[in-house]
Amino acid sequence: MSVVINIFAAIGLIVIISYIVYYMYEYFQNLQTQQTISQMNPPDDYMQTVGLQCPDYWVNNGIDSNGNYICENKFNIPTTCTGSSLTFSPITAGSTWQYGNPNGLTSMSDTDKYNFLTTAGSNNSYSRCDWINKCGPNANTQGIWQGVNELCNSPPSS
Repeated sequence: MSVVINIFAAIGLIVIISYIVYYMYEYFQNLQTQQTISQMNPPDDYMQTVGLQCPDYWVNNGIDSNGNYICENKFNIPTTCTGSSLTFSPITAGSTWQYGNPNGLTSMSDTDKYNFLTTAGSNNSYSRCDWINKCGPNANTQGIWQGVNELCNSPPSS
């Protein structure tokens, strides 16, 4: 009788250890997947610190005397707009593109974001939405500006 009990106890111990190993494997696999996903997605402040400064594949050459971003087409990407240098205004002080009031800044609503994207800077004849709609590689194609295209092409409902 004690041999049968010992066999069942050993089988039970093997099953318990197998479950523990399986759940640990799943936990670490999920942890690794989450880490990979977090590396693929831009950080929450990407639009605030990089994304709104210049169109995709244009280079930010700093800030002009009016506080606007100086964007240059250093890769000679063909556009229908003249000039290889444009300026775009920064986000208003105290506001943020992010949601959730980070660092005490006021989050822009969808309407505020749309108005910001459709307003041209002081030295520029193009707003960000104008650039997208008028400065593509040819007359029938939009310029690419990730994170901005979507809002320019679908204004918020009033």
